[in-house]
Amino acid sequence: MSVRVGIAGTGWVGLARHLPSFRSHDRAEVVAVYDRDPARADEVARQRGVPFADADVDTFLGRGLDIVSIATPPWTHADLAARSLASGAHVFTEKPMAMDTTEAEAMVAAAEASDRLLCVSHNFLFSRAVREARTFLGGAPAIYAAGVQMSSLRRRLPTWYRELPGGLLFDEMPHLIYLLQGFLGPLRVEHVRRSEAGSLDASAVEVLLAGARGPGQLTMILDTPVSEWQIVLVTTRGVVALDLFRDIVVRIGPDREHKALDILRTSAKAVADHATGFVGSGARFVRGRLFWGHDVLIRSFVDAVIDGRPSPVTPEAALGVVRVADAILAGLEASNGR
Repeated sequence: MSVRVGIAGTGWVGLARHLPSFRSHDRAEVVAVYDRDPARADEVARQRGVPFADADVDTFLGRGLDIVSIATPPWTHADLAARSLASGAHVFTEKPMAMDTTEAEAMVAAAEASDRLLCVSHNFLFSRAVREARTFLGGAPAIYAAGVQMSSLRRRLPTWYRELPGGLLFDEMPHLIYLLQGFLGPLRVEHVRRSEAGSLDASAVEVLLAGARGPGQLTMILDTPVSEWQIVLVTTRGVVALDLFRDIVVRIGPDREHKALDILRTSAKAVADHATGFVGSGARFVRGRLFWGHDVLIRSFVDAVIDGRPSPVTPEAALGVVRVADAILAGLEASNGR
């Protein structure tokens, strides 16, 4: 069995992540692209060798698609997903999954009603660094996890992010939320603190979280000089530091009595892990094979569709991320009113 895939959205993520990742599966064929702009759809189809280019959703969904991959702005996800599922297609959608919990729950209900899979792109969970971290940790649970997101507004960003509630925060925070959720289990927001009042678009936000397996903290700072996304996990087996943009993991075991030789051993291990990861990620980037987990996740999703298995990102996990995001936005609104 092979599957016919349609890509909805011809922006950067659809063309640089979704399309090549689906094409990397030997049983998936990208047969159509959709964009509201007919000229844009035609141009992309011609350049990427896709048979059909559509500017009408009904025509696009009438192509006999087995999978619709949604890479359009977040406020379109719920409607596109519902229409795609109703047409008989399975759905892979970018994050943010939806604009709020109500929309997200409607998407999950539509998938259940149509007996089709719905998968949200929690791609970093499937990146090389995160997979290596899980191997190092084994069954040892995280007892604390912290995420730091620093984002420069001068890097490549979606043209539409300012139209979102919370701006860039709304678009990017799902990545850190689903990663912390992946290590700590279901999350609950305990406290939200912002750097300034007067606007929902806070420049810095700190969130205290309670996870099923331990506490966590999330710090998001916008309009910084550099863009860095980091996760630190403290476990009974040691400490793990994840550099998400470089796809590097540093794994540090117990440092015993913290004597000079212990510190030297820890430092050498950290330097070796970072150097090895940097070389490996650099080689994959140069060869055009660094996809930050999109490739692994999308191939797993195609396999799930073909083999009749559950989605690699469960509906419960996807809804959990949206609920936490909703709670963070509510906390920002509350702090703005004080």
